Amino acid sequence: FGQTHNFVTLHTCLKDKHIYMMGDSTMRQWFDFFGKVVPSENLFISGPLLAVDVKNNIDLHWRAHGIPLRSRKSFVANLHYISNEIDDLAGGPHTVIMFHMGPHFTTYPLNFYTHRVLRIRKAVLALLQRAPDTTVIIKTVNTGYKVSLYSIVCSNTRRPHCDGTFRVDVAFLFYILDVWQMTACHYSKENIHPGPVIIKNEIDILLSFICPE
Repeated sequence: FGQTHNFVTLHTCLKDKHIYMMGDSTMRQWFDFFGKVVPSENLFISGPLLAVDVKNNIDLHWRAHGIPLRSRKSFVANLHYISNEIDDLAGGPHTVIMFHMGPHFTTYPLNFYTHRVLRIRKAVLALLQRAPDTTVIIKTVNTGYKVSLYSIVCSNTRRPHCDGTFRVDVAFLFYILDVWQMTACHYSKENIHPGPVIIKNEIDILLSFICPE
C-alpha cells in the first residue's frame, strides 16, 4: 500500500459508491463520522443504519455483525451474520465492503471466533470470484479493552491470533486496516471507542484504500 492522503472533503472519494459496513460499535463510529457529511437515518441501535446522498449517488449502510452482541434491545430479524450479508451482495467496482469483529467475542473460545471468520472468508472468496473488482477492507481490533471483561479472545495479549485468522491465505485479495497500532501508539487515553482524532486518522487511511490517487 502506498501513500495515505488527508481528506478534507469526502464527497469526491465517495461519489457513486455503495458502502457496506458490518461490525461492532467501533465500526459504527465510522458510520457516524460519514453521517456528518452524508445525511443519515438511524433506525435501530444494532442496525440497520442508512445514510444517503442522492446528489452524489452515495449510500452508506451499517449493521451489527450478528450474535454474540452486547447491546440494548434489538429485533432478532435485524441481526444478520456478516457472511450472509456478503452472500447477498452483487459487488462490483462501485461497491466497498468493510467489516470488523472483536470485543463481543472476547468471552467465547477462540475456535468459536475462528469458525465465524472462516465462514466470512468463504463468502469473501465467492464475492471476489463473481465480482473481482469489489473493494474489501478488514478493520482489525483496537486497544483499550478492560482486562476484567475482555480477557479471553482478542485481548491485548491475544490480538495476533485474531488478526492472523483474517490474514491467512487470502490477504492479497483485500486491504487490512490495522488500527491496533494507531490506538496503541497514540497520545490520547486508551478507550475501546477511540476518540475523534483517531477516527479521523482511520478514515483517512480507509479513504486512501478506496481512492488511492
